[in-house]
Amino acid sequence: MAKMERSKKLSLNCVPVLITGALLFTSLSSAETLSESPTDPTISKVVGSAYSLDDKTLLYRETHTKQSDSIYTVEYSEPDGQVFATKSLDSSKSSIAPSFSQLNERNGEKIDVLQSGKKLEISYQENSQASLEKDSVPLVPGVVVDAGFNAFVTQYWDTLITGKEMDIEFLVPSRQSTYSFRFGKSDCIDGTESGVTCFSLKPVSWFVRMAVDPIVVAYDSENKRLLRFTGRANISNEQGKYQNVDIQYRYF
Repeated sequence: MAKMERSKKLSLNCVPVLITGALLFTSLSSAETLSESPTDPTISKVVGSAYSLDDKTLLYRETHTKQSDSIYTVEYSEPDGQVFATKSLDSSKSSIAPSFSQLNERNGEKIDVLQSGKKLEISYQENSQASLEKDSVPLVPGVVVDAGFNAFVTQYWDTLITGKEMDIEFLVPSRQSTYSFRFGKSDCIDGTESGVTCFSLKPVSWFVRMAVDPIVVAYDSENKRLLRFTGRANISNEQGKYQNVDIQYRYF
């Protein structure tokens, strides 16, 4: 608990880091779609196309592939199809706090999160020239990791659609700590198709909210599939910057 309490205090001191995109919303836009498939277990692949919010150009694609009930992978590819990053996730111990590994070959950024007993072991390397940093956080109720965000949404769907807001502690590997966020129903972004339910994720700290725009996600109201993600990308460009993106998902 001491680690989590410290993380809340840190959030007030890390605004410059948050603005420059140091994985504040790490991986919310990644692999949410295959960890929970309550109405159609035949879905085996999802492709997300990420567009720039600034000029609407295609920045990259995410291809999510189910390997087994608990293992799935993600490939990130340039618009020309060249794969530049990979991720693997293991939800066998927890669907809300899965273990995962990610490598971005654009700049050499590496992330490893492993659930070990009542802890999450974290390894983070900012780029190929940076040193490897290691630490751990306690695995307590309320901690959400990476694609576990989607499992959280589906598990608490009935509560969330009533308009009740819920607080979570989201793991930020680059800070090797957790941050408090509030999740609840919201208006949809312009251009979102009809018949969907939208939610937003925003920092609990009002000071951080002044600097960081909320993430908005749109789900199909019937089958609870993620259809659209709008906010900070979870994968950096060649300069190590995290762009604001509009990701639209297709299911196969």
